Amino acid sequence: MAALDYLRNHGLHADPLPGERLYVWPSENITDEIRIWIKSHKAALLRELVPANDNRRMAWRVLRDGKPFTTLVGRLITQEEALLAAQCRWPDWKIEVMSNG
Repeated sequence: MAALDYLRNHGLHADPLPGERLYVWPSENITDEIRIWIKSHKAALLRELVPANDNRRMAWRVLRDGKPFTTLVGRLITQEEALLAAQCRWPDWKIEVMSNG
């Protein structure tokens, strides 16, 4: 988990996207130096984020002020992790997450 630890130490989170892509957030914490580091360590980040034999996904419904706003879809995560991800993306909003299934 060395690559993910590097991102976390810089206040960043990462999620895998289809097509061997990465979503790293929050964008305001990404400096030019970190952007270069991410590009050069993309393969390691993807290996840490997506175990080779685990294609399972989970969807979490995100509520903004009690109303449906969007859906987070990705690797299996807990409700607490989904809430943290949503709060980091939208820090000024009252956010809740619910299982979408």
